[in-house]
Amino acid sequence: METTIAKPEILQRLAAIELIALWEGRLVTNRLTKWFGISRQQASSDIRRYLSEINPGSLIHDPAEKGYVPTAKLHPALSSGQISEYLELLISKNQQPCAEIVEAYEGLQVVQLPERALKPEIVRELIRASQTGGSVKIIYSSMNNPQPHERIITPHSLVYSGFRWHVRAFCHARGAFRDFLISRIDRPPVSINIAVPVASQDTQWQESVTLTLVPNDLYSPAQKALIERDYAMAEGRLSITTRKALAMYSLQRYQAAITDEQCQRYREHPLQLLKADRKKIDLLRFEEAGE
Repeated sequence: METTIAKPEILQRLAAIELIALWEGRLVTNRLTKWFGISRQQASSDIRRYLSEINPGSLIHDPAEKGYVPTAKLHPALSSGQISEYLELLISKNQQPCAEIVEAYEGLQVVQLPERALKPEIVRELIRASQTGGSVKIIYSSMNNPQPHERIITPHSLVYSGFRWHVRAFCHARGAFRDFLISRIDRPPVSINIAVPVASQDTQWQESVTLTLVPNDLYSPAQKALIERDYAMAEGRLSITTRKALAMYSLQRYQAAITDEQCQRYREHPLQLLKADRKKIDLLRFEEAGE
């Protein structure tokens, strides 16, 4: 439906209305007034606007609930319908770790991943180098070379794998593009003047690969059917397309087995990479720059 909405702050409030209604099942005006610093009248006006311009008939006011509740007509119009958007909204408006926010809501829990030791002064320099195309000298440690040592890199992108933060960069010692764990950089990088390759030369970053995941072969047909439903598979398969440089991270996120040995550990790896696709990642296995 067409809408005359133009101001980003209004869109933000209308999206919040949708996410709260969609994921919590009850919307009250004081939630909006507290989050956005608006009057009760403005909050009510925003709800009416959402109902008239964005999602007609999607909410009704229920006196028993003392707020608005969804109807069968509610559908994602300003969001994709993913719960991650709802969690991001909670985080942005409460300025607390995700687990603390979610656990404040009765009946909803989340496993908190450990906070990574990222120092702002290190990240800032990496971002600056990535934006300007410059090179930096870092003091780095790895599992195979745990003693802090000097490396010269040319960063082009920061990557969050879902577990850790990496910087994708050209490693001048190896003469190739590699991934460096940001938490293993010991101190703020120092800019240096050196000839640098550009991101377009990172072929594994520029090229994409499509990988197909299937339920682990060791499960029974009934168990496979459950896994297919868990991952909304079409015809028993799940295809993911990613940059070649990020392929291993994607597989790690899905806990997918990529070798025969891993497939045997079916409880750890409910999904496995289609055998025909294994050759696509033979040269793409994650290798930390300092290993």
